[in-house]
Amino acid sequence: MSAALWASQPRREGGAPRRRAAIGSIVRGAGRFVLVGLALLVATRADAGPAVDLHQLRWYVHVDLIQPESGRTLAYWQNAIDEATTSANRLIEGRNGPVDRACCARLARSASVATFGSPGDGRDVLDSLAEQNFFNTAGANGSNAFLVDSMTYCGGVLPAAVGCAERPACDSNGGDNPNLWMVVTVDAFDDGVLASVVAHERGHNACLVHVATDECQLMQATVFTPGLGTCLAASECTSYRAGRTTSASGLECACHTLAGAIEPDATLCATGPLGLCSGGVCDRTLASPAAQLIAAAAPGTSVGGPPDDALVLAAQTGHWSILGQFTPTADDVRALEYAHDSATLYGVVPTVGDDRLVTIDPATGLVTATVGTLANGSDEVTAMAYDPGATSAPTDDRLLVLVVGTDQIARLREISPATPSSATLLGSITWTPGSLFTGLAYDSVHDKLFAATPFGPDGLYVIDLASCPPSPCDASQVLGAGLFRDDASLSYSPATGMLYLAGTAFSGQRTFYDVVDPVTGTSMETLSLDTFTPAGLAAVPEPFGGIWVAPGVLGVIVAYRARHGRILRQRG
Repeated sequence: MSAALWASQPRREGGAPRRRAAIGSIVRGAGRFVLVGLALLVATRADAGPAVDLHQLRWYVHVDLIQPESGRTLAYWQNAIDEATTSANRLIEGRNGPVDRACCARLARSASVATFGSPGDGRDVLDSLAEQNFFNTAGANGSNAFLVDSMTYCGGVLPAAVGCAERPACDSNGGDNPNLWMVVTVDAFDDGVLASVVAHERGHNACLVHVATDECQLMQATVFTPGLGTCLAASECTSYRAGRTTSASGLECACHTLAGAIEPDATLCATGPLGLCSGGVCDRTLASPAAQLIAAAAPGTSVGGPPDDALVLAAQTGHWSILGQFTPTADDVRALEYAHDSATLYGVVPTVGDDRLVTIDPATGLVTATVGTLANGSDEVTAMAYDPGATSAPTDDRLLVLVVGTDQIARLREISPATPSSATLLGSITWTPGSLFTGLAYDSVHDKLFAATPFGPDGLYVIDLASCPPSPCDASQVLGAGLFRDDASLSYSPATGMLYLAGTAFSGQRTFYDVVDPVTGTSMETLSLDTFTPAGLAAVPEPFGGIWVAPGVLGVIVAYRARHGRILRQRG
């Protein structure tokens, strides 16, 4: 029996959906270097974790895909497969929300990637039952994976398929490694979803079937590019682990407990080189665990709702849990931001009249004080960013807010925390409708103010602060970012040097999460999370045993993609 995965892509305004988008190869973002201080020495070390159930695969690339003139050599494809496997393992082993089960299983390449087929034999396109049957006997004994250009057949005609795999009659006898095959496509690679397709098709090899629910599930029948399906149910994890190819891997899930839970974020990984846990995954760059994210959101839905709950997110996987409802319970909160110099989490409580600027306990979601009242009447604060100023003292800090009126013009204002009821106009944004500028973040290293929107093709804007005042403030899209999101919330962490973006897509069908390099505006993968609708996002330092992480030395890679957009107009 075979099972297929096919791709669905968003419809651009005024155009037909694209099945294949030439968005290039896996991209590494520029390295970021920051400091993680002595607080690392007091982090709790995880106990020994469960043994990894390892799936070893032999990989084959069709000979017609070897194109040295374009740089796509066999070594190129081996690197692409290794990158996809590493990412697939994060999807499987990590946790991405309350519905997801962190699963102690990994995939591995068991030999150097080899070629199959002969030039011009047509086997680079899976388009018939005969072509499908070829894979029953191709390759070596055991589990084999094949990369082809494209496919239109998997157990029947499927024009948009991006993956196909054999689903056996499993005996739950892990380690016997029967002969199994799976086929993935260059289409999936070009669309940035190869990691999810690889993990999905291996799930079929482990007897998993398609699921009807499809918010973040790895085994959904349709992959919504570019979002990577991430979630497994407990029963699916049991089957996935039973599909291992060896009974003793010698590896362990360093951020899992023997009871099947995950270790708290910022726990030292139990084995191997120094690393810290984030969302059930050991991050040995020490990048993601240097920050955690607090969101104001409506959990459990990606189609809106009152942002009355505080969520905490793991920076590595986007795994989230509910800290609690904002209290007082009548308060909805938007436009979160963390002021590092004063260690203060700010939020905006919208009201029918003037909005309130409040402080919030990042450990509980408790609104601790109203520190100012913004004289904005019926205008709405949609986003907030933090500028630490030239010194580490809070005296030169400022909050930057976007305020939108009934004219749908977004006006940028600055607020001094010392006089929080007074806001100074810097200028207006030239694009409308301004109410869709819902995310704001200030990169204090590169002196750049970013805004997040649902406007295609790129979504992410840079606002030139030097151009305002006077009005208007120049704003331009970050070319090539492809990060347009509805309900977009954005934050910057000086501890990691990264932007963090959460938002919804596909008319509320998905909640996407990205880590974005502010230098290039790119990231490597878009994660599809257990659903929530964000209304604010703040990167706060990760506490280690009650001590907050200070900046220190580490490197990060990121580069993510998305496709979907709205129409916007530039004013005069």
